[in-house]
Amino acid sequence: MVSNQYKSRLEEKQKQYQETYSQFEQILIKIKPFGVYQMFACFCIIFAEIEWAGNFSFLNIVGSIEPDWICNNSMVVNHTDSNKCDILKHCTTISPLKNSTKFNSIVASFQMICDDKNKPEYIQIALACAMLIGSIIGGHLGDWFGRQYLFYMCQLGIVITSCMTTAAKTWSDYLICQSLNGIMYGIIEVESITLLMEYTNNQYRMIPNACYQWNIANMVIALIAYLTKDWQLFFIFLNLVTSPVIMMFMLFHESPRWLMATGRISKACNVLNDIANKRWNGTDVTFASKQLEPILHETKRKKYTFYHLFSEKRYFKQSLMQILSMFTYSLVGICYMYVIKDFTHLSPILIVFLDGVFRLIIPVIIIVLDISFKSFTRRTQFLGSLTLIAICFGIVIGLVADDYAYNSYAVAIPLLLGAMINDSAFWMNIVQVTTQRYPTVIRCIAFGSLHSVKHIGTIVGVVLFNFWVDDGLLKDHSKRIYAFIVPEALVLITLAVGILMQPDTKGKALLDRMDDVNVNRIESALPSALMKLATIHRVMQTELHNKLAEEHKEEWQQKLQQLEEEDEGHENHGFIDDSHTNTFSISRRQNV
Repeated sequence: MVSNQYKSRLEEKQKQYQETYSQFEQILIKIKPFGVYQMFACFCIIFAEIEWAGNFSFLNIVGSIEPDWICNNSMVVNHTDSNKCDILKHCTTISPLKNSTKFNSIVASFQMICDDKNKPEYIQIALACAMLIGSIIGGHLGDWFGRQYLFYMCQLGIVITSCMTTAAKTWSDYLICQSLNGIMYGIIEVESITLLMEYTNNQYRMIPNACYQWNIANMVIALIAYLTKDWQLFFIFLNLVTSPVIMMFMLFHESPRWLMATGRISKACNVLNDIANKRWNGTDVTFASKQLEPILHETKRKKYTFYHLFSEKRYFKQSLMQILSMFTYSLVGICYMYVIKDFTHLSPILIVFLDGVFRLIIPVIIIVLDISFKSFTRRTQFLGSLTLIAICFGIVIGLVADDYAYNSYAVAIPLLLGAMINDSAFWMNIVQVTTQRYPTVIRCIAFGSLHSVKHIGTIVGVVLFNFWVDDGLLKDHSKRIYAFIVPEALVLITLAVGILMQPDTKGKALLDRMDDVNVNRIESALPSALMKLATIHRVMQTELHNKLAEEHKEEWQQKLQQLEEEDEGHENHGFIDDSHTNTFSISRRQNV
């Protein structure tokens, strides 16, 4: 019995090794395109986003809260007083008034007010420049050496530099620590998003895409800020909470798609076999190098660069479209950030928490629409999200022109809706289109370049809102409306260009090589359907064979006994001529 089971399993394995694959999508179906391993990877990214968002967005709202001030240990100066700086410049000592705010920020610790009021913006610009550098480096390293190159080390470095921030004595110390943090964050952000997009197929790719939203991260950040009430304690507990993700990242595998595309077939087999193992997806399928050789891959390992994003007409047009989209996304986000920063009706910590809550809704809607409706295409999502953003900003412009306060509830509601669509639906569309329009060998470079455009947009936005007008663009009543006109104009331009240039990529398989010519190949469920059909056929044949064997068992035994008796009778005859023997043998075999 045991030997028969072993023999059948051995035969199954032999048949499995005889099967070959011509498309990587067939392999993903074999190992489950969204199994336990992909879920684990998504959980790790959601967890890591708490650390990443905590460092990157800290200064945007919570970290820039200004307290009231104590002059010469006696006089209290309210931070909203218009003549605040005139009073404070005559003070011998200045210190923040304890408990005047719900959070002790770096503005209070480093006294970044009056002549130093632009120091937070300098830190924001420096951090954006650092992440820009990291994005470009990470994009090239990810395509040259793999998505996991420096992946683990960068996450470890982010935690270390974030902890070092707590020891900063001046704003310049803080800037240096956060700049180092930003470079490593730029690298890991680009490599990780490319990695997760390649772990799964077109049907489920929107789920890991949604993991890069700062919804849960902002809620946790708000909770940490509320409990710690101090920026140094905030960074300590931020890293304490998220440090387990360092060990989780050790379980990440290199992208099997990148390994295949670059000709590292043996390593790709090892990764795929581990993902399919019972401890992960549980399909227990095993791959050999010979099975994957029919999949087209590059025979020469070439190091591509930023230049190759524009080296062909199709890439040139798409790169311009993606750059414009990402720049628009960034400017809309900056506008939203500066408005809610001055929203005095609610606590800054509560604003961050509510921002996270509102960000939860739209990604879920997008995922449901993408999976449930074929008519909800990438082009529909692109044009629809931009149209809604344009409508929201149009309402805001009308309200501000009608002398509504820019930080009133009337302005905040349409602005919030537009910003949530921008940060969720529009952002997710940019990521999806980038994944599908660029081949695997330059996909990480494409993401790195696009993220660098996002950081350039951040720099432009900070300059526009802070340095174009002396006291800030939103503070100038005559020019305030331009803070909303500029993003609205970019949204309309992107919408117009998208109508002309943006293709629909939903359902199309990913490209892997630069010379892939079948750019419109559809990633369908055909291989899966064929495998199911073959399995059903084999099961039916087995059941039919067993049924026939059971029904005719006695008849076959009688026939076999009759043939044996005839054999014995012929042996007793003695001499039988050869021709008769041959004829009888053939006849017997035919009867059997």
